[in-house]
Order: sequence, then structure tokens, then C-alpha cells
Amino acid sequence: MISFRFKVNDSFKVYSWHPITVPKSQVDYDLLQKQGLHEGDLTIVFPHGERVRGHMYYGRAGYGPYYQVRTYTDQEIPSYLKDRDKVLVILVKDGSEKYAVLEFRS
Repeated sequence: MISFRFKVNDSFKVYSWHPITVPKSQVDYDLLQKQGLHEGDLTIVFPHGERVRGHMYYGRAGYGPYYQVRTYTDQEIPSYLKDRDKVLVILVKDGSEKYAVLEFRS
């Protein structure tokens, strides 16, 4: 299990894939790989229990490699998630199933 803090932002709300970047400052990418959470499909569970299909995305930018939790483009996110809402993102694997669970935090 891996967790990190995320603040809801415009990219998350506007882009059709609703990206949540896994911050290097909070997550050891080697550990993400060792736990098998660095690739593949996953279920994203929102604070009130809604579920959507998603996947882990890997990319490279000028600052180096990065991972993002992304929904598939036909998935909608709950409207109650507002700009600057703070959530805890918990990445967990249960057998062959992977989850990204979002919980409100203060």
C-alpha cells in the first residue's frame, strides 16, 4: 500500500482523463514498482463510494519520469469534488485487483 496527499486542481477537473500525479516528493517510485502498482488497470474509488475505471500512466517530462492515476476518458468524476479539496490517495493491490481510493482529509 502506498499513500500520498493530493489537492484537487483544474487539470483533475477539466481534462477528460482526470489525472492525479503521483508526487516523487511523497512516493518512492521504486517501491511503487516493487508493489506492482506502477502499471495497469485499476478501480478508482471516490470519497462517497463512487467507482470508475482507470489506469496507471507512465510518462516523461523535462523534469524526468512521472506516474499518474488516470480515469478512462468515458468516466465522470463526482461533482462534489471542488478546487483545492484535499484528499488522501491510497494505492493498494488485492490479488490481481488494484485500487486508488480517495478520502477527504483536512
